[in-house]
Amino acid sequence: MRIPLLLSIVVSFMVTSAFSQTYREINKTLPLKPDGKLIIDTYKGTISITTHHKPQVEVYVKIESDNNDTEEADQEVKETEIDFQNADDEVVIHTDYSNVERSSHHDFWDWLSDPQGSSNILPLVHYTIKMPQTADLKIKDYKSVSRIGGLHSTLTFNTYKGTVDISDLTGGIDLETYKGDVNISYSSLKDDSHFETYKGNITVSVPRQTGFELRTEFGRRVEFNTDFDVETRERDRKHHQLDYFGKINGGGPLIHLNSEKGEIRLRSK
Repeated sequence: MRIPLLLSIVVSFMVTSAFSQTYREINKTLPLKPDGKLIIDTYKGTISITTHHKPQVEVYVKIESDNNDTEEADQEVKETEIDFQNADDEVVIHTDYSNVERSSHHDFWDWLSDPQGSSNILPLVHYTIKMPQTADLKIKDYKSVSRIGGLHSTLTFNTYKGTVDISDLTGGIDLETYKGDVNISYSSLKDDSHFETYKGNITVSVPRQTGFELRTEFGRRVEFNTDFDVETRERDRKHHQLDYFGKINGGGPLIHLNSEKGEIRLRSK
């Protein structure tokens, strides 16, 4: 008997306590068209994404607490929810800590003494995902470690202070981070890309013969270096602000770099 894709969802849960670590696991498969979009909204943990040629998203989630109090850890893991929403053209995955945050303070005086304390006890959420190679991807994160490989579409990524490693990218990217560490490696550059950071580190690597146009908006404390021949212009003589620009290898898609005081590298490979 054939089971429709919309019903082919397998969910398994496991709670294990060992060596003061408690975790819960979720497995889920959701349909997604090759030209659809995957949206992930999370806070801390890891995000590992690879691609395939199937019209579906395969998700493995491990919710893990490092709280030394086993009883509290069990409760925090159980109260952390992973919300899934899907249609044929979009899948949304959301880490929901609302129950954990409500339980983290016993009364008003407890909250008053440590209003930010709940952020320290939020469990880590680890995502391992396979998605259609040509589907768009959008991620909102706070401080996860993320690795993405083989995406041939548009990527939108926002992280406050996460670590991001993206390899074999074909397509454009719109990335914003306050103080994260980002490494992007293109297999080919087919669409415009925008990178913005206040004081993070961003390294962008493109094939040596790739044609593209470079534009920058840099504050005076930005450290910038590149393997490509580019032109400079003085945007603010008083504050020694330089911008870099040029059409590399005849020009092509735009690479736009914006930073106030980060470290930016543009590499050839």
